[in-house]
Amino acid sequence: MKDMLRLGTKDRRKYIFISVAAVLVIALITVSVIAVQLRHNKNVKKKNMEETTVHTMMVQETTEEENTEEDTTQEESVEVVDKGVVEDFFENEISTENEEAFELPPRQLTDEFIPYDGQKREITCYGDSMMAGAGSTTEGKVNGIDIYGWTTPVTIEKMTNIPTHNLGGSGEDSSYITFRAGGTKVYIDRDITISETDSAIASIIDEDGNVFKADDYSGYGFDYDPYPGDMYINGYLCDVDNAEDGYVSIKLTKGYAAYDNMADYNVVIYESGTDTYSRQEADIKAESDKVTEHDTVTKETESQTSGEKPMEKPTEKPTEKPTETAGVEKVTISGGTQAMTRASQERSAKDILILEMGSNGGWSNNYKQLILQYDDIILNSGCKYYIVLGDTDDPADSADANQGEYGDDGNYVGIGDTAWEAALREAYGEHFFNTRTYMIQNGLTDCGLDTTTDDLENFKKGNISEQLRYDWTHFNCYGYYSKGIGVYKKGIELGYWS
Repeated sequence: MKDMLRLGTKDRRKYIFISVAAVLVIALITVSVIAVQLRHNKNVKKKNMEETTVHTMMVQETTEEENTEEDTTQEESVEVVDKGVVEDFFENEISTENEEAFELPPRQLTDEFIPYDGQKREITCYGDSMMAGAGSTTEGKVNGIDIYGWTTPVTIEKMTNIPTHNLGGSGEDSSYITFRAGGTKVYIDRDITISETDSAIASIIDEDGNVFKADDYSGYGFDYDPYPGDMYINGYLCDVDNAEDGYVSIKLTKGYAAYDNMADYNVVIYESGTDTYSRQEADIKAESDKVTEHDTVTKETESQTSGEKPMEKPTEKPTEKPTETAGVEKVTISGGTQAMTRASQERSAKDILILEMGSNGGWSNNYKQLILQYDDIILNSGCKYYIVLGDTDDPADSADANQGEYGDDGNYVGIGDTAWEAALREAYGEHFFNTRTYMIQNGLTDCGLDTTTDDLENFKKGNISEQLRYDWTHFNCYGYYSKGIGVYKKGIELGYWS
């Protein structure tokens, strides 16, 4: 810099010009190098893209060829077969041998058939997701009728023209369904004094003294229910809510404190064919002398919280139904009094029952336990008219670990009863409906669907047609439609409807 200051003005200008020019030359060289590198990278990228595209096209062509081969194979395997071939198959090529039933438990209920008394009743269907109708929201038409969303209860109602209640609960096991339907007896563990505004804390215990809790104390499950927490305790309709540490909060249901489920009923009209029927709807009565007492025992529980099996207290008649506006009258209910789901009293005790459970467990893989659960529902509700449905899973996918697609003789089970089905048939006689075998033999015909070679292979293994399924276990609307048709036919056989 000092040297530059010593230069004259002319020389300084010359020096600056040379310096700027040098900088520009260096910059130009740098830009050129960058441009060459970018052009090279672009060419490499283009080449890579071209190679990738060619590879992708080759893969796609190979995949298309494989798919074409697979599609061709599939088309060949799902070839529709003639009606005569199907008839010959069921006559000569499928097993009809029944497995030996597992030993039945000691039980009070027999398979006795009680002829229908001719009274007009509604129909209530208890079960899990197979009754609730998971998978039914699929497209389907039968004889020009759109059956989108049809479940088994919907089909039964359409065929019978009788109000049919769908009390299916997705994911529920057999023990929980038994509780909802009234098969499991539960009790309050202490004396409580309650009103419509004053609640009491208690525990609900089972017959072994174990604390019992539920998500739905009304028992109605997914069916429409404006009072999801309500139970009958000593003839009172009570609002039961879960509290902490195994306790529940109980108070009288507002406006329904003296609602007695055993009272006389009002008439609601519905039609079946050319006849007009009357059904009974709960009648709220103000006169205490018309309240029917529940079955009772006189022995008291020695301790409210001892854990011993509670004994039912004599039912105390509600004094007088509080007005809808007052709702302050208190009642005292003794410990050991049975608490009953609304569904068990309003449906199980009055309707024709369709029962299906077990595919989600809840019976410890023990046929005896499952059968006793069915028995408890029927006996505790006092129901005389019922249908027990068999499992619809493929034998190899059944909830029963002892069951498979092969029989004892090493052959496929076909349309012979599995051990589970044989046990249920032995236990319930004419009341048992083997859904699986009915749907193998009639499902496609019910829905107007063609039988394919794949179907015949499935039938041989004892599997229901995949044309009737939504997934490996649930049905689509066609499956539920056919299942409902089968139950409808069983009801005609038993004389429950015509």
